[in-house]
Formats: sequence, structure tokens, C-alpha cells
Amino acid sequence: MPLGFLVVFSEPGEKVSINEFQDWYNNEHVPLRMNYLSSFLTGARFSAADDLKPSWLALYDVDDTSTFEHESYTRLRANRSPREADLVKRLSVLDRRTCEFISDSGESSLTTSFASKNPTKAIVTHGVQLSENGGDQDFRAWTQEFFERLKTVEGWVRTRTYKCIDNLKTGVDVGEKSEEQVVPTYLVLTSISVGDSSRFQDILHPPNVKIMEVRSWNLYKAYPGIAQENIES
Repeated sequence: MPLGFLVVFSEPGEKVSINEFQDWYNNEHVPLRMNYLSSFLTGARFSAADDLKPSWLALYDVDDTSTFEHESYTRLRANRSPREADLVKRLSVLDRRTCEFISDSGESSLTTSFASKNPTKAIVTHGVQLSENGGDQDFRAWTQEFFERLKTVEGWVRTRTYKCIDNLKTGVDVGEKSEEQVVPTYLVLTSISVGDSSRFQDILHPPNVKIMEVRSWNLYKAYPGIAQENIES
């Protein structure tokens, strides 16, 4: 099975204070994954560097996409604490996407990762949607050209691509229509060391694919975990 990747966009909204949201995420939600599941290789949270919403993003490298169906992970949602169950019902948006790894540009001279020992400080995310006839091979071909162009951009560090295999949006501000659940097929995540250059933005908008959900993020916190061997199991 391919490497897994978990992406969670979230927005506290009017019914959850930022202090309550951060306390839950930092002291309950993330530790239940990073402190006990060796399948969660890295974990990091980012805050929006733009003025768009959702305002928060959590990212996790996972050892295998099969982990998303394993009881050790699924029980975390099936057996939520009363506190978490109550808070999740009050969130404005909780947009959870499970993905499989597709490709990696490789690191530039500025090494980076999501691991807490060397965390990425800033990232840009965007979705990619191909035409109805496009598939994984077409996406891989596009990414190879994309990677080569990115290597010439000042501040570029690394780019990784993923395919969404499952998703669910919930929240008091999420509508009930089926289109509310539609997300881009592919996710592109680019680590940068400086703000977006105009050339970087040009590369993000090629004529042959549809680019969606372009967002900029700053690192809020990278979390240690048993997989990194920097906390005890």
C-alpha cells in the first residue's frame, strides 16, 4: 500500500472559542495520534497566512493508507471523549481528507520535513483537478514539469503531491448539498522559505489544469511522536 497522508482543515467558528479549540487540539486530539500510534510518522499544524477560511490546517504523514481503516485509528473517532464529541459538533468546519502519496520533488539545499526536529516553516497548498479524461498518469506527467519549473523559483524548498481517496466535511456552517463534499482530486503541498514570488504564482496557474483552493500557511506547531523516537511510548 502507498504512504498515507492526512489533511484536516478546520475553523472554530462562533460556537468554539480559540482557547478551547487550541487546548483540545494540542492536549487531546493530536496527542492521541502522535503519542500512541507509531503509524503516524509526523504531525504539524499550520495557521492561515492569508485572510481566507478555514484558518487552520493539520497535516500528518502516515506509514500506510491501510492505517486509515485500522482499528487503532478508527476507534479514535468511534470512541471520542465527551469533550471532543461536544466540541466537534460545534465547530464551524471540519474538513478531513485522507490521501495517498504520489510524488516528491526531493528536497532542495534547504532541507525540510514535517518532523518536529526540522519543521517546515511555511507552505502553500492547492488542489488540482484534471479534465474528465485525465488520470493519475497525466497528473504524474504534469508534476514532473511542475517540479522542474519550481526549482528555479526563489524561496522554493520542496513539493509533494497526493491523491485524495476519501473525504468528509462536517460543521455547523457546512451545507447539506452533495456539492459541499466535493474536493479536488489531487493535493499539491509546497514548502517555501520566503513569501510567494510573482513567478511562483504564475507557475501555480498553468493553462492545462484547473488549480483550486490556493492557500498560504505558517507553521503553528510541529508535534513530537513515538514514530520519531523523541517521546516515550
